[in-house]
Amino acid sequence: MKARFEFAGLKQCLQQAKLRANHQQSRVLASYLLPCNRHDPLALFAANYQYERTVCLWSTPSSDHYAVGFGSACELSCAPGGSWSEIQTNWQKLLASSVIIGGHQPVLYGGFAFDCQKAPSLLWKNFPTAVLTLPDLIFFCERDRSYLVINIMVSSQTDCSLAAKRARARWQSIVSRPLSAPDYDSLLLDGVDFDNSSTDALSWQQRVVDAVESIKRNELQKVVLARSDSLAVNCCPGDILKYLREYYPGAFLFAFVREKSCFLGASPERLVALKDKCINTVALAGSAPRGKDFATDYSLGLSLLNSDKDRFEHHLVVQHLLSILRKCCHNVAEPEPPQLCKLKQIQHLLTPLEGFVKDGVNLLDVLSDLHPSAAVGGLPRKKALKYIRENEGLDRGWYAGPVGWLNAEGEGEFAVALRSALFTPGRVTLFAGCGLVEASLPTHEYRESCIKMRVIRDAIRSVSLVAEAAG
Repeated sequence: MKARFEFAGLKQCLQQAKLRANHQQSRVLASYLLPCNRHDPLALFAANYQYERTVCLWSTPSSDHYAVGFGSACELSCAPGGSWSEIQTNWQKLLASSVIIGGHQPVLYGGFAFDCQKAPSLLWKNFPTAVLTLPDLIFFCERDRSYLVINIMVSSQTDCSLAAKRARARWQSIVSRPLSAPDYDSLLLDGVDFDNSSTDALSWQQRVVDAVESIKRNELQKVVLARSDSLAVNCCPGDILKYLREYYPGAFLFAFVREKSCFLGASPERLVALKDKCINTVALAGSAPRGKDFATDYSLGLSLLNSDKDRFEHHLVVQHLLSILRKCCHNVAEPEPPQLCKLKQIQHLLTPLEGFVKDGVNLLDVLSDLHPSAAVGGLPRKKALKYIRENEGLDRGWYAGPVGWLNAEGEGEFAVALRSALFTPGRVTLFAGCGLVEASLPTHEYRESCIKMRVIRDAIRSVSLVAEAAG
């Protein structure tokens, strides 16, 4: 009886949307919420990511809140160099005529390229420079509550009964699809080195030397240089996400599947969150490795807190963020001294910042002002971006760009896509970057980039050990 009632409710939602579509002569969003049984969100992702052209997964740090979205009811994007607020404007137009039943707010998920002035390279061909997606089906679970949101764009020609049946059948297929058996024979290809980077270390370190020379000539205050590394590996992104959930519970866990590519990671850095008019962001800059025992770890953390080089780099990021917040916010709180953010392989200097957004300023306005922050780009911002385009020799794609969500009220949260990798058939491309100031040393920066890449390397190594044990 309950299933028939829920089916009838979805059909009613679609019929209301169809009446509006017929009146407006344009498509209308129908969004319907229904309670559902609890499922492991990572298992849902792992069992279905290969069968859907578009899939997303999002989890907030240290919480039991997950969202897994399948398909695309609609996508909102802008061309390279376009205004991000255009996406939010179009989102509000879509919502103005929508039919929403269930007391929820529809949510968009997606991301932005690090450099939205550039068209994607072949590696990132499936990832537009700026796109937020409204999934057809979104499974949410938080603490002891789980529910499904069904989103359908309805026209005057929509067969509401058939659309409801198809949505129900699709969800039943998603929750009943078993996990595929791992193909251990093809999991690891020859020549994979988990401990060392295959990137030409000397070449990248020379780029660091050149960048530091530019800083010494006062052409820049700071610049972030990134590099990538490629592993010939064919493994399930779902297995990687399980590892990241276990070992990085304090990170933003994310995954975006588009066609045959999957970009995923466990980011320690929130770029911006907006809730109840309050904007939150963090400055995360300055890094040191973790120690193998308490005494060594304590000493490394204390050295980081007292490092003139790292405190200067961190100070630049804090002041840059404050200057932006003061333009778009009231009551920007004065920051406390930096604290340590300790992760499994690395620790950072971290300073939380907040303010209350001014009237007429939306989340994507603030997002576009904050990105790229000095933590992933440099200062002065325009000069640093120009230097990166001309000298880095890398298409970062969505690496170091904002990824996250935006809801119907204009609230949302975006993280910086760090500790991440792009999975394509038979290959994984890892990314890491380092903030350079006048006191930066090439060997130290290269070592730091290797530590950052170990987040995904260790996840792949863990999967490989399971494969060896099974073999």
